[in-house]
Amino acid sequence: MHIRYLGTGSAEGFPGVFCQCPACEAARAEGGRNIRRRASMLIDGALLVDLSPDLLVNSLDGKVDLGGLQYLLITHIHAAHFYVSELKNLRTPYALGADRERVGVFGGAAVRTRMELVLGAEEMERLAPFLYFEELKLFEPHPLGPYTVTPLQARHGKGAFIYLIEKDGRALLYGNDTGFFPEETWDYLTGRHIDFVSMDCTNPIHSDTQNHMTLEDNITVKRRLFQQKSASAHTRYLATHFSHTSGLLHRPLEERLRLYGIGVAYDGLEVEV
Repeated sequence: MHIRYLGTGSAEGFPGVFCQCPACEAARAEGGRNIRRRASMLIDGALLVDLSPDLLVNSLDGKVDLGGLQYLLITHIHAAHFYVSELKNLRTPYALGADRERVGVFGGAAVRTRMELVLGAEEMERLAPFLYFEELKLFEPHPLGPYTVTPLQARHGKGAFIYLIEKDGRALLYGNDTGFFPEETWDYLTGRHIDFVSMDCTNPIHSDTQNHMTLEDNITVKRRLFQQKSASAHTRYLATHFSHTSGLLHRPLEERLRLYGIGVAYDGLEVEV
């Protein structure tokens, strides 16, 4: 699997749109890997995890062609991860060119409800030739072409998923948005080998919510995956989904996480799994 991080920031982005805190001012001044758009990941140019409101900018900056998109996997319905109005751009006259297969939208029941609420019945009918929806059930593997996707319980409000994504004997754990994994998720992962772990680190230093993870949570996740034989010495770990509230830019984050064998994702990073 070829993975590209399109966005690695939390809901407000980094720097925050209206924020003037020292971290946001420094990120604006330094630019580069300190600029983090809302979280999204593209796999093999075909599978998009979450529909960010920054998708157009990400595709332009990274010269990413989304014309071959086949599957859209939604973790939860918060607007930073499911910008429903963007779906309109899948149909004519907004998307022209060669004939293509319909794009599949996959997620929990709340994803369909959200689509119907935002788009309305008439727009859903217009979109029918261009997309379809399939509901996923917790802990039930679901085929998506060459992929097998299993929704796991997240700690991020009702209906939120994280995902185990498998292809050609390789496995990716997409672990954001979530706090420390619920026990049901740990039970499912026990004994299942994971090659790559992408995990939430919204609040590296401190956390005022159970819905996201800290650096200490990341360390514990890594240790527990190894202890329960879900990971090996070859498993790679990257933290993502960072908020400006930690006050940490990219380089200080790298320095802290490197000590524990955890990398720091950034917008545009490409990884082979």
